[in-house]
Amino acid sequence: MRRLVQLWLLGTLLAIGGCLTSGVEEARVVQSAGNMSTVCGKKWQLVRLRINGAAISVQGLANFTFVCNRDGNVVGRSGINTYRGVLQVTDNGQLLWDTSSFASTKMSGPEVLLQQENTYLRALAGTRQAFTKSRGKRLILRNVSGDIYIEYVNVGP
Repeated sequence: MRRLVQLWLLGTLLAIGGCLTSGVEEARVVQSAGNMSTVCGKKWQLVRLRINGAAISVQGLANFTFVCNRDGNVVGRSGINTYRGVLQVTDNGQLLWDTSSFASTKMSGPEVLLQQENTYLRALAGTRQAFTKSRGKRLILRNVSGDIYIEYVNVGP
């Protein structure tokens, strides 16, 4: 009998717990189309790089940055080297790169780091859309199909 009461009590507690949590929804991650004011004027640091759905391991994430000013001038670090370029971000989040302006320094370093740098720069040049999420604390640059996905976190003005 005691065992039966314990089982009944356990069942009751589980049912009450289910009722208490059933009305609570998890917060959805909201992603918004970027524009010049939400993308530029901040310093972004790489946190995630995916190509063709696969996560690319990146050593020294702090050495990969993206910064643009309100005129669209882009500078950043790509691991060992620095890069620059010019872009526009439309109000609907479309990235328009001036491909003739894209350049990078060519300092030497370990082959594995140079390869990851080249992977990052090719991915960056292939992005066509900008989104912000987490109330503007994260920036996502990607191509239209999502095969290229670069995510940054805001690390300063």
